[in-house]
Amino acid sequence: MADPTSTTVYQQALPEYAAPYFERLLQRAETESLQGYQPYTGARLAGFAPLEEQAQAGYGALAAPGQLAAATGVAAQVAGAQAPDAFRFATATGPGAFQAAYAPTGVTSGYQAGPFQAAYTPTGIMAGYQAGVGPQAYTAGQLGIPTAFNQAMLSQYMSPYQEQVTSAAVREIEKAAQRGRTGVSQAAAQAGGRGGYREALERAELQRNVLEQVGDVTARGRQQAFESALQQLERDRQAQMQGFQVQEAARQAQAASGLAGFQAQEAARQAQAQMGMTAQQASQQQRLAAAQLAAQQEAAREAARQAQAQMGMTAQQATGQQQLAAAELAARQEAAREAARQQQAQLGLAGLQQNVAAQQQRLAAAQQLGALGAQEQAMGLERLAAQEAAGQRQRAMRQASLDVGYEDFLRQMGYTQGQLGFFSNILRGVPVQPTQTVSTFQQQPSLFQSVLGTGLGALGLYKAFQG
Repeated sequence: MADPTSTTVYQQALPEYAAPYFERLLQRAETESLQGYQPYTGARLAGFAPLEEQAQAGYGALAAPGQLAAATGVAAQVAGAQAPDAFRFATATGPGAFQAAYAPTGVTSGYQAGPFQAAYTPTGIMAGYQAGVGPQAYTAGQLGIPTAFNQAMLSQYMSPYQEQVTSAAVREIEKAAQRGRTGVSQAAAQAGGRGGYREALERAELQRNVLEQVGDVTARGRQQAFESALQQLERDRQAQMQGFQVQEAARQAQAASGLAGFQAQEAARQAQAQMGMTAQQASQQQRLAAAQLAAQQEAAREAARQAQAQMGMTAQQATGQQQLAAAELAARQEAAREAARQQQAQLGLAGLQQNVAAQQQRLAAAQQLGALGAQEQAMGLERLAAQEAAGQRQRAMRQASLDVGYEDFLRQMGYTQGQLGFFSNILRGVPVQPTQTVSTFQQQPSLFQSVLGTGLGALGLYKAFQG
């Protein structure tokens, strides 16, 4: 017959002092998980600032400067201008064909003409123009700002009152330490251990704390002074850099204006010198024509004298001489008229040169006008860019404010979950040992098994007594 069977049951449970905390954590977690979604009702994106909208409107309304149109009109007028009448006359003037109407016959004259010297001596033409000295060329200025920092530079920006503030804080720490030492001495005296090992340890610990606090205060003071000095030094460097840039722009504009003015003056002086040279040449031509006319008259008188001297010549010879004199006079008159036409053509060329110089001056003025228009447009664009940058900074500040509000909303929404996590971490860190209960269940014998066991026991006892 088999032995009665037994069953062992193991049960584990949290201790009574820890079970309520875990139960509340589960309840709170279930409640939090059943919460509905709460949308964020605030604004998330900052719109354009008024300065940005004004700058954008300014960009849209920006048009080409009026100086450019005026400069273009002047250039078109110069390009399409017709040549003056004097130039057309000068180009159309050419020497005419001249043929003498006299054919001399073979006449032998016994007259010998005397030596004749022209009274005209041409003078050297000297140009009165000399090139002027132009303005000094533009050279970039030197930026006198150091590029590296050193302790001497930062010392100039250090606050002279930083040491006083640090010393005041150190004195307060020393006062508090002195009160602590007094308290330690009084406590040691009341405990009867004045001057003992415990008092020495407490005093040493107090002194160590004092030294650490003094070191921390001194280090923070010096760090704050260094950061403040570094910021002030950087602001001064930025201000100096901006001033240097403004000065460089002014020097560049002044150099460009001086160069344009010098070019205009040089063109005017060249035109004036050319006019003076043309007038001197015309005067020389007039003096030459007058000398030629005087020579012609002298020759005519000489011919008349020759005719009078040759009274013994035949009538044919006299007639031939008269015809020759008339032909020579006609030739001289034609030469004079040709010289006058050439002089008039030279005057036409001089007028054309003056007109070209005037047109060059107008073109130079148009170029300067166009440069002013471009400079005005560039300055307008710079103002709009600065205005837009200021608006962007304002919008960035509003965007930062909206971002802070949204982050605060997220922190508020996640606060309870964070608290639950914190509470859960605390409970996981507590050394909780679950209690264990062991229960053993054994099957009870039946009535037959009990009677049989009793009988066997009695039989054994009987045998024992019999033996």
